[in-house]
Amino acid sequence: MQWRFALKYLTSRKSHSVINIIATVSLLSVVVPVAAMVILLSVFNGFESLVRDLYKVVDADIEIAAQRMFDTSDVALRQRVEQCEGVEALSFVVEREALLSYRGNRVAVKLRGVDEGYKSVVPVEEHISLGNGEVQLGELDRIVLGEGVTYHLGMYSLAAGDIEVFALGGGAIGSIMPTFTMRSESLDVCGTLLLDQQQAASFAMTSLRAANRIFGTEGFADRVLVKVTDGVSHSSVAQRLRKELGEGYTVTLREDKNAGFYAIMRYEKWAIFFVSLLVLVVASLSIIGTVVILIIEKRDERQTLHSLGADNHFIRGIFVREGLLISGVGGVIGLILGVAVTLVQQHFGVIKMPSGNFLVENYPVELQGVDLIAIFTIFVVVALGVSLVATSTMIKSEKR
Repeated sequence: MQWRFALKYLTSRKSHSVINIIATVSLLSVVVPVAAMVILLSVFNGFESLVRDLYKVVDADIEIAAQRMFDTSDVALRQRVEQCEGVEALSFVVEREALLSYRGNRVAVKLRGVDEGYKSVVPVEEHISLGNGEVQLGELDRIVLGEGVTYHLGMYSLAAGDIEVFALGGGAIGSIMPTFTMRSESLDVCGTLLLDQQQAASFAMTSLRAANRIFGTEGFADRVLVKVTDGVSHSSVAQRLRKELGEGYTVTLREDKNAGFYAIMRYEKWAIFFVSLLVLVVASLSIIGTVVILIIEKRDERQTLHSLGADNHFIRGIFVREGLLISGVGGVIGLILGVAVTLVQQHFGVIKMPSGNFLVENYPVELQGVDLIAIFTIFVVVALGVSLVATSTMIKSEKR
């Protein structure tokens, strides 16, 4: 019954046209911040997804390390990992510091040696910006460089020639006093990787065979990288691997390796959310004025309801719902507008990034259902609070 009265009061003609103008302004004051909240959170989601995708080129779903190096010919270990539920593929890698030299230019990098199963674990080809990621062709070993590395080396063409790779190579694995000597090898550049700015300037990748020769680790690897089957929880697979491998092995998730960075991204996102929420609360205060004017406007109807037996609680409920309707219409329009703008940008890329060295051409956005639920929930709370304040101020002192 109260909802029917509220809807009737909202849609009925007002004695003064200014009331309609005030109600429209109040509605728009809700539309804009709600739409802005949807769009801003979607932009943060887009940048977070972009960064996560870039980290996937360097970090696998799960990484396994041990106190000693892995024997790449250890069939038993490979089977224990592969047969663990949720494991789709694995790859042995070795990664050390190396120095690259090209025509007098030198760059220190993290050189990663990867086996033939690496592409099944890490989506390298999706992030190749020039050339290809085939670091091993038969007996030929090649190298892939981050785009920043090629810039510092002064390489402007993949056909510019080979580069020299220098590194300290150790003696026999497991020896008590290994001797270290400087080793070098000439490798052909086969491609460049699109990475974030920091990694692009310090990452290079070659075959496991070439890396073993350079680092003196023939037959061994530093880590085992694991690809988790799509749809399976990474944390549950990591837990099973820890149980299967036992002590002496460290199993790390990609999220754990970059926990600090992801935490900062989340903090920034929710900081923007609360700033937008503050704007929404301030904008929603205009609804108080609208509801107060409507209460005054409907003074005669209220007297009629009192005569019919309605008490203050009943009448207060009508105008609380009146405020909720005004807020609700504005909130729904804002949600629809925000979702529409986000989907258009997500699928058509209407808004471009400013000209410069950016990883993507269009502003990245990603619409997430949890954000819409959070915005809707907090909006309902704000609208209810504002409506209660308006009605309690005007009606609480009145008597039948």
